[in-house]
Amino acid sequence: MARYFLKLFGRLLLTLAVVSTAVFFLIRLTPGGPAVAILGQDASPDAVARLNEKLGLTDPVFLQYWKFLTQLAQGDLGNSLTNGLPVSETILSVLPHTLELAVAGLLIGKLGGITLGIVEAVWKDRSPDVIGRILSLIGLSFPSFFVAVLLILFIALPLGLPTNGVASFADLGANLQRILLPALAMGIVSTAYTSRITRSLMVEVIGENHVRTARAKGVREGRVLVRHVLQPGSLPLVPIAGISFITLVGDAVLIETVFARPGLGSLMVNAMQARDYATVQGCIIVITTVIVLVNAAVDALYHVLDPRTKTV
Repeated sequence: MARYFLKLFGRLLLTLAVVSTAVFFLIRLTPGGPAVAILGQDASPDAVARLNEKLGLTDPVFLQYWKFLTQLAQGDLGNSLTNGLPVSETILSVLPHTLELAVAGLLIGKLGGITLGIVEAVWKDRSPDVIGRILSLIGLSFPSFFVAVLLILFIALPLGLPTNGVASFADLGANLQRILLPALAMGIVSTAYTSRITRSLMVEVIGENHVRTARAKGVREGRVLVRHVLQPGSLPLVPIAGISFITLVGDAVLIETVFARPGLGSLMVNAMQARDYATVQGCIIVITTVIVLVNAAVDALYHVLDPRTKTV
């Protein structure tokens, strides 16, 4: 067990190192360099030279890389080129809002998807199953940002619900009002995807011998579904939940823009528009770190829950 987690930690560090290195060099491969990207193609050579010197881009590239790694190891992502504030502090101020939104979308997607998938499996090829599959297909056909626009037009505006900004975490009521529609926009697509996976898993398990035996012994249907169907068939949903969370973190880029919510996605979009490459670089590294950590957590949890992996 200890050996497995050491290998997992090593893969985590290697992935972060590769991604950080790729981000560092790709930013510097911008046509004309970051200075031209910031100042524009019409900037004078003198202005470009001054900005390159200010950014430390006149140093040898490997010296720049070493400084970058040294700062990164200390949690220093540099300073914003637009306001001069530390990028790490700016990101930490908005990251909780993005994680909150992704977790809320995940809960809606998993609870709704698993429930719908079980209903479809139990009523296989009958009306609830057909209706559920049609709804799932519709949910998968629309991207989350389009669902967000529909929710604003047909729910938020008629009911007078807030469509922008965030509320304090301490004010639970106001916070729920402002996160409900963004989380629902993300959760609908996740619900559709999860329901199809859950249905396939449950249909396969329902047809196994131990389920038929439990029913033949007179075990109540609810107990059969929970103990003999849902528990054995739910293990593959663990990595699927991890994949869904990673997808939702990516969706937050668009959803935060649509609902004008402060978050990692909207921060990165604004930084790209302002050509603030230091903030963009920091956002990419933080998003990658979140994705890698979620993958590592899912791998570890699956290893603990599935006895078949103990020998791997």
